Amino acid sequence: MGKLWRKFDPVFARYPVDVFFPQGVFFDGEVESASLIRVEGEVRGSIRCPVVVFAATSKATVEVASRCLYIEGYCRGVFRSDMLYLAPSGHVEGEIHTETLYIEDGARMRGRICVGGHGETHAAWEALTS
Repeated sequence: MGKLWRKFDPVFARYPVDVFFPQGVFFDGEVESASLIRVEGEVRGSIRCPVVVFAATSKATVEVASRCLYIEGYCRGVFRSDMLYLAPSGHVEGEIHTETLYIEDGARMRGRICVGGHGETHAAWEALTS
């Protein structure tokens, strides 16, 4: 991943893990954080925070609003993020709105994708968090 990972380093360093859903945990509802949310279990509902990480073991049916979204697991829903990274083990179904999209070989994606909305994603984030 090399150069690509370096783009995420400053983001992860700035936002420590605030909310953690470990493997084996199921959460249904809304969660909002001023920092990073890491999901290894199963989540259904909505997530609003600067950084969301869906680990390889995660399963999610969600609506997400974030600045940075990192997906290694299975996610279904609506995703609004300034930067979205889809790892080789990642699988996304749904609607993606992002300014920057990174897709690794092996990743799977099905649905509607809107890349580079000229600030729409950032404006949506600001509206959701203000």
